[in-house]
Amino acid sequence: MKLYEINEEILRLTEQIDIDEETGEVLCDIDAITEGIDRLQMERRSILEYLAKLVLNTRAEAAALKAEEQRLKERRQRLEKKEDRLMAILDRECAGEKTDLGVAAFYYRKTSRLEVSDPLTAVEWLRDNEYTDCYRIPAPEVAKAEVKRLIAHGETVPGCAIVEDYSYSLR
Repeated sequence: MKLYEINEEILRLTEQIDIDEETGEVLCDIDAITEGIDRLQMERRSILEYLAKLVLNTRAEAAALKAEEQRLKERRQRLEKKEDRLMAILDRECAGEKTDLGVAAFYYRKTSRLEVSDPLTAVEWLRDNEYTDCYRIPAPEVAKAEVKRLIAHGETVPGCAIVEDYSYSLR
């Protein structure tokens, strides 16, 4: 039986309980109904235990994968640093000259990059000369912690509300 079917069956059984409102007498076989509900509760508990075990197993597997990811990330970073050190040695020894090394060739190419030493002055000049596509202004963002404090102190902030919710955990 599925969990929702068990819940429906328990509800159906509880609806079968018939009590005389004048005398308070139970007019049905209450023992059979109670026995059926107990049996369904045990089956329901068994399913919930199984689900809890699945959650714990999945959590453990995810933690193991996270640890493996971290180990692989550290290994990759060590290899990248080693590559940088070896490339620095090749750069020093080739001294800016194209060099054929047999299995590979060491090349140099000219590159350029922009370095901005005074961004405020640069943005001001770009704005004054109408180069609006050359700079970005970050979009305004709501500071949630401060707005939450405002609302908690009685202010009404349009478009904002404190929502009460529930969280859950399994340990």
